[in-house]
Amino acid sequence: MAAAAAFCLAQPVAALAQTPEVPVKATGRAAFAPLEAWAGKTWRGTGKGPAGGAPINDIQQWQWDLGGHAIRIVHSVNNGAYAGESVLFPAADGDGYVYTYVTTGGFYTTGIIRAGVGKGYVAEETVHGVPGMGKLRSKGEIGADGVYRVRSSMEKDGQWVETGGFDYVEDATATPVLPPLPARP
Repeated sequence: MAAAAAFCLAQPVAALAQTPEVPVKATGRAAFAPLEAWAGKTWRGTGKGPAGGAPINDIQQWQWDLGGHAIRIVHSVNNGAYAGESVLFPAADGDGYVYTYVTTGGFYTTGIIRAGVGKGYVAEETVHGVPGMGKLRSKGEIGADGVYRVRSSMEKDGQWVETGGFDYVEDATATPVLPPLPARP
């Protein structure tokens, strides 16, 4: 048993010893220039789901992460009824930012964000863990009035169908509400 534990603990050290030289890439503002208008800020938004459903409140906190190598977005809906977290980092081919989004809803998505026109972006993602739901697209932009607007759509039968949207304002006092870790039984 002790030998097995020593072997397992030694693996990360052995892997580090064999790491090839990694090219230096731009970090922080240089690497994330198209998303800098959002980074380091907290946004409070209100939206409606499909068919003009009940108002939904969302708080998004865009944080610099890993010393400027990534942006982390933490958000919560309706005071923590639902929450999620994304980590964005530059795509290896330089075409946008890849990300994984994990949720309290029991599913996750993987996708890419690309710079749009002006202060905007287009995010395309694939949903994993929800039968029948495949691809989503969101378009976000900050208008001349400072309002950050997001409109979302879902691919259905080869067509993009709008599913709702949010209008956000910057709010440095807002904090996403995340669920606590359940106590041990």
